Amino acid sequence: MLGGWLFGDTLAMPAFPPLDAPPLRLEPVSVEHAEEMHVVLADPSIYEFIDEDGPPTLEWLREAYARRAKGRSPDGSELWFNWMIRCDDGRLIGYAQATIESPEICWIAYVLSAEGRGQGHATRAVAVMIDYLRDAHDVRRLLASVDAGNARSIALLERLGFIGADADLARNFEIYGSGRLYVSPSASA
Repeated sequence: MLGGWLFGDTLAMPAFPPLDAPPLRLEPVSVEHAEEMHVVLADPSIYEFIDEDGPPTLEWLREAYARRAKGRSPDGSELWFNWMIRCDDGRLIGYAQATIESPEICWIAYVLSAEGRGQGHATRAVAVMIDYLRDAHDVRRLLASVDAGNARSIALLERLGFIGADADLARNFEIYGSGRLYVSPSASA
């Protein structure tokens, strides 16, 4: 059981809560975020170190957010957590997300617009997300894939106690090329 829910069961997934990381608020993703985030995700600097493009259309983003808001993969094998990061002045500046495959395999990711970087926002948002995942869902090990050239992201992960994984573990998770795998120490260690 994970967070009170057995993977693959037919019960409805409870909504995950908003999280506070002053001066930020992490809001559970909803379709209503799509229009504002579509503008945020148009920032080309976001895609410097990730292998994807921005959302092709606003409608595509609405549909993606409708799927993500359900909190689980269609087959029920993964729990999905997606939060929009909002500043106390009301602006959305990015997102933080996690995918729980098991207590030992929880992937995290985060994206901030250029205007949201360099102020500690990503560190605050990711730290509060990690605390929630560990406290509410018994996550013991977190994983993050990062481009070797993304010094900001690597520094953030290291500030939060992540360490670079060895090449064998990275290959087990199919991290190749310029990708690097970072792992949090087990919460029970």
